[in-house]
Amino acid sequence: MTNEHKGSRKCIITRDIAGKLNLDETYVFMWLLYKSNCNTGESHVLRKTLCNVTGLKNEDTISKYTNKFKELELLDKYSIKGYNEEAGRISTSITYTINIPTMNWVRFDASLLTEEIPNKLKAFLVLLKCLCLNNTNVTSYSKNKIAQLLNMDRGTVSKYMEMAIKEGKVIEINKVFFITDVNIIVDLSRKKDSFTFLDKIAREKYKIIHDYCIEKNIVPPPYDYKLMEILCLYRYNHPEPDLEAAMANGDKQAKKNYNYYSLKYNLPKLCPNLPPQIHSLQYFLISLINTKCYKERVASLKKEVELPTLYL
Repeated sequence: MTNEHKGSRKCIITRDIAGKLNLDETYVFMWLLYKSNCNTGESHVLRKTLCNVTGLKNEDTISKYTNKFKELELLDKYSIKGYNEEAGRISTSITYTINIPTMNWVRFDASLLTEEIPNKLKAFLVLLKCLCLNNTNVTSYSKNKIAQLLNMDRGTVSKYMEMAIKEGKVIEINKVFFITDVNIIVDLSRKKDSFTFLDKIAREKYKIIHDYCIEKNIVPPPYDYKLMEILCLYRYNHPEPDLEAAMANGDKQAKKNYNYYSLKYNLPKLCPNLPPQIHSLQYFLISLINTKCYKERVASLKKEVELPTLYL
């Protein structure tokens, strides 16, 4: 099935491109990823097509870039000459096979490619993501360090960082840069054994906290499964869509349950004013749960639950 039929998808890209590809090269490589098979990495996309989608005018530039990708071992490519009956001449078809990374990678949603922002800014966001801490969209590198790691001059980094902030794709707080573009994916760490119902709820509730911080122009704290597990075990263990669906029926008990179990409802009430910077989800646990009641709840559990200390 082609990407055109599938629509948008998640694209895996190696962090190794940081410092090795410039903005134009990165953008072409992003499109190559989208035009390839997500399982095999194989693509038969035409150079003309890549010119059309990237805005580059010269097919030779595409060839130059893909040759560089091959030299960097980002992909393999080979050409086959044959007679093109439609064109009435000998033509060359090129097959690319992108090396899909199994480690040291980040992801972006292909919807990023069609956002109404400059193409080089899209590439800059992906390169910036490559410098973020694992499982976050946060980097504390200075602009000078970012320029060094991306092998760009500082003026270029400043230009696109300012553009990203103006477009609402990045926020800067206390010299920390946070990518807010929804198409730059935060890959949360997951438990090794299985993807449980509690794990799913924990991720859903974290996204609510994450989005609330962004709304308040605050860099969200990193995901911590153990802390989110505490929050869910204590009280917020009902899926928000279920609570909202029940509320739609107008039942009084449903409204009572929503007011009690909904994190969306309680977060702005219990955390109306956030500090300029939040380093840990512990801040929200202290605000959102009654510590005494929680300890009593844990004591009543049959299985032992290891709790991190909540620092007041």
